[in-house]
Amino acid sequence: MDSVSLIPPPIAATSNLDSLLADLALYDLLDPLVKAQAEAHLVATYELPSGEACISDEQAIQALRDDYKFANAEQFAGWRVAHGLVADADLLTFAHHTYKRGLVVLDLLSGNGESLFLRYKDRLDRVLYSLIRVDSEDLAHSLYYAIEAGDLEFGEAAAQNSIGPESKTQGIVGPVDLTTPHPEIAARLRTAEPRQLFAPFMADQWHALIRLEYRFDSEYDEKTQRFLGGLLLSAKSQEIAHSLRSSYLPNS
Repeated sequence: MDSVSLIPPPIAATSNLDSLLADLALYDLLDPLVKAQAEAHLVATYELPSGEACISDEQAIQALRDDYKFANAEQFAGWRVAHGLVADADLLTFAHHTYKRGLVVLDLLSGNGESLFLRYKDRLDRVLYSLIRVDSEDLAHSLYYAIEAGDLEFGEAAAQNSIGPESKTQGIVGPVDLTTPHPEIAARLRTAEPRQLFAPFMADQWHALIRLEYRFDSEYDEKTQRFLGGLLLSAKSQEIAHSLRSSYLPNS
């Protein structure tokens, strides 16, 4: 059989909307679409203080340029084509929506933004650490004392002894957020100081040694506010998203 015949037709070749929606669901693309549409609906209907979102078309376009940080007019023009915003009316609608979305995010965060930041700090902070995993408790302690005394480099010990993929990177793992490592590892990294070496401990079936190399502490800045605001926006639009998905795929 010709291998080309096994390739499904492009989505553009689907005959109707139902087929397109079925393809989106099949390839796990429907939920991101529904989520974005639900959030857009929530933003459009969200009531802000009177006049807060009222800016001119020129201001909306400039805010969009600033937000996306286009390097030049050519990049902006290419972005418009790629996003189907060639018509000026469509571009203005999107620019005003984007501006209002930013205001909605800030309004949702007002009063509880910093407490939300602390709740999600493990997902926002990043750590770079060294790891060794072995299946022998005696070997783990032998390596620990040798590294602590300066007789053996951590990276060399990891390359020669560690069982996991960290042996290929001289033990280096990350940067990762604190929800990624094993809970026993994350618990130690959460309060560790840079270059702090931990005595061997159990992580699943392995005897593990870790050393924090560097901590990238998150701050409650504009980037973090956008992330947290996005979480709130997504949470508040879940009911809308569910209704949209049900309307697209009634039998799901």
